[in-house]
Amino acid sequence: MSEKKERIVICCSDENKIPEKVREKVLMKLGHRLGGRGNVVMTRLNDDDLKKIDSLVEVEIFKSRSEAAAFFIKEGIQSRTDLVEKVMPTVEKIRELRKQARESLGKVQEEESETTTSEELETEIQE
Repeated sequence: MSEKKERIVICCSDENKIPEKVREKVLMKLGHRLGGRGNVVMTRLNDDDLKKIDSLVEVEIFKSRSEAAAFFIKEGIQSRTDLVEKVMPTVEKIRELRKQARESLGKVQEEESETTTSEELETEIQE
């Protein structure tokens, strides 16, 4: 697998705006794929990874730990699309089997419920 490396060139006359410009370039080039982040995932990180993320937040490459984590998760998934594509057909089969099992169980429960209701009615009528 060949690894594509990209270089981001930033020209900025005001040194104070460099972190902002770096952030803009990174998010324009790579981070624009973070749109639609409405889901919450809690995770635990080791100290070293957290320090690295905090460093990127500190220099304003990312606005928050959450944004940085979302970026790296997205990049990780995209770098292993081969793995995701390989497992998805099996996941779909498992989902379908679970659905069938639930539907089957639902039918059994309906039949048991109907039988119980009929027996209760017979008992009430006999009394």
